[in-house]
Amino acid sequence: MNIKIDLNKRDLLTIAVVSIVFFSLAVWNLGIAQVPVTSWRTSENEAFYIDLGEQASAGTVYLLVKIGSTDVQVYTGSPGSWSNSRNLSISTSYYTWKKVDINSLTRYVRFDLQPRSSIELAEVAVLSSDSQIIAITAVTGEGDSDPNLSRLIDEQNLVQLPPTYLGETFFDEIYYVRTAEQYLNLQVPYEWTHPPLGKLIIASGIAAFGYNPFGWRIMGVIFATLMIPLIYILGKKLFGTWIGGFASAFLLAFDFMHFTMARMATVDTYVVFFSLASQLFFLIYLKGVLKNGWKAPVQPLFLAFLFFALGFSTKWVVLYGFAAQLAILVALRLREVAKVKKGLLDKINAFSDHPYAVIIGFSLVAVIVYFLTYIPDMLAGRTMVEVVGLQGSMYGYHSTLNATHAFSSPWWSWPFMLKPLWLFVSYLPSNAKSTIVLLGNPAVWWVGFACTITLTVKLVQTVITAVKRLDHKIDFPAIFIAIFFFFQWVPYMLISRVIFIYHFYVNVPFLCLAAAYFISKYWSSKWVKVAAIAYFAGTVALFGLFYAVISGMPASDLWIDSLKWFGSWVF
Repeated sequence: MNIKIDLNKRDLLTIAVVSIVFFSLAVWNLGIAQVPVTSWRTSENEAFYIDLGEQASAGTVYLLVKIGSTDVQVYTGSPGSWSNSRNLSISTSYYTWKKVDINSLTRYVRFDLQPRSSIELAEVAVLSSDSQIIAITAVTGEGDSDPNLSRLIDEQNLVQLPPTYLGETFFDEIYYVRTAEQYLNLQVPYEWTHPPLGKLIIASGIAAFGYNPFGWRIMGVIFATLMIPLIYILGKKLFGTWIGGFASAFLLAFDFMHFTMARMATVDTYVVFFSLASQLFFLIYLKGVLKNGWKAPVQPLFLAFLFFALGFSTKWVVLYGFAAQLAILVALRLREVAKVKKGLLDKINAFSDHPYAVIIGFSLVAVIVYFLTYIPDMLAGRTMVEVVGLQGSMYGYHSTLNATHAFSSPWWSWPFMLKPLWLFVSYLPSNAKSTIVLLGNPAVWWVGFACTITLTVKLVQTVITAVKRLDHKIDFPAIFIAIFFFFQWVPYMLISRVIFIYHFYVNVPFLCLAAAYFISKYWSSKWVKVAAIAYFAGTVALFGLFYAVISGMPASDLWIDSLKWFGSWVF
C-alpha cells in the first residue's frame, strides 16, 4: 500500500516536540497506579465495627464502594453502647469513595448495612478532625463472624484521603470502567448503549497497567497524543505549508477539552481519533481524485472506511463526519453525470461507474469490522442474534431517552461555551478543592469559530461569483473545513435527547484547522507572523491559567472562582 505522507525532518521534529509536550502534560498526575482492589461483598443486612486502637477525634468516615447500593447507619461509642447515629445512602456507583461526617471522640465506629442490591466495598478509612488518616487496627462482624471482613482494612497503605479524581472514578467513568473490567472477566457488559470498541481499548489499558485509575485512563492519553501527528499531517496536506500543520497541531495540543477528555476513562477520545484518521485518509484520496480523476488509487479510501468502521464501533456519532465524505463523493460524481447528454439510464450507469463497486465492498468490510468488535460479548454469552437485536435496542435507547441533566446544553451554545460540563469536585481542607470542568480553550474555540464562520462566508461568496462567471475555482481547504464542521455540528439540532458540550469534541480539530487556515494563508506577512506568535502565546497562557480546573489539581477557592468568567460557568 503506497500512501505518500510527505514529511521531512522538520515536520518529524515538530510532530515529536508537540506530541511529547502534550503527552507529558496529560500523563502527569493522571491517576494513582496502586489502589485498594481486594473487596468484601454482601447482599444481606450486615453489621460490623472498626477499632481505632484508642479514642481519637474522628471527623469523617469513608467507604470505598466498588459497586452496589445500600443504606448505611453509622454509629460511634463502643460495643453494646452505640450512639450518635448518622445515615448514609449509597446509590448505584462504581469505585468511588462515599463519606459520612461523624465528628466524634471515639475508639469504635459501627456500620449497619441494608443493601438494596449486592454491595461490594473495597476499603474503609477514617479521617481525623484535622484531616489526618487514623489507623484502623481491627474490624469485627456482629453475629456470625465473616473472615472476609478483614479485606475492608487490608490495604490502608494505599488509601489517599481526602479523595480526588486520582483514586476513584468520576462522571461516566463509572459505566465504562465497570464494563471494561467485565470484558476482562468475560462477563456480559453492563454498558451496552454504545458499541464495544472504546470499552475494549480501556480494558487493554487495565490489562497492561493494572486495575487502577492510571491503567484505565492511560489509553486515552495515548490516543489523544496520536491525534497530534494526525492533525499535523492533515493540516500540512490541506494547506501545503509547515505552519499550517504546526498551527493545527499546536492549537489542538493546548485545547482544554482535548486535554481533559484525554485524561478520562470514557470513549470520546477514541471516537475523535478514529474520525480524524478517517478524514485524513479521505483527504488523501480526494486530492488524488481531483488530480488524477477516478483512477486515483483507492487504498486511502479503504483506510478512510476502515477508520470510520472503528469509530462507528466506538460511538455512532462518527456517522455525521462519514456522511460528509459520502456527500463530497456524490457531489463530485453528480458534477460529471450532469455532463452526460444521454438518457437517465446512461446517467445512472455513469454515476455507478468506478469506484462505486469498490465503495460497496469497503462498506461490507466496515460492517464486518463493526460486528467483529462484538466477539468479546459473544464470548461472554451473547448470541449473534442477540448482538443484532442489540443494535435496535441501542437506537431505541438514544432516540427515546428523556433524561435531564443540570449541565446539559443546546447544540448552538457549544462554540460559545455558554454552559461547560462540571465533571468532578472534591472539597479539601484550607478552603481548597479539586475540580474538573469540561470546556474549550477560549483562544482555540472562540477564535476558531470566528475563523470558521469567516471562511464559510467567504466560501459562499466565492461560489456565487464562480457560478456567475462560470469559474469553478473553489477554495479547497475552506470547503473541506466548512463541510465537515457543519456536517458534524448541525445534525444535533434534530436530536431531542439530552446532549452535552462534549458532543462538540469531534469538531475541535476543525476549529484548530480553521484558525490555521488564516495563519497559513497570510503567513508571508510580517505582521501576521507577529500576531500568530502572540496568539500561540495567549493559547498557552490560557492553558496555564485554567490548568487547575481542567486537570483536577488542588487549588484555592479564590483562584478557581476567579476563572468563572460568566455566571453560567459553574465549577
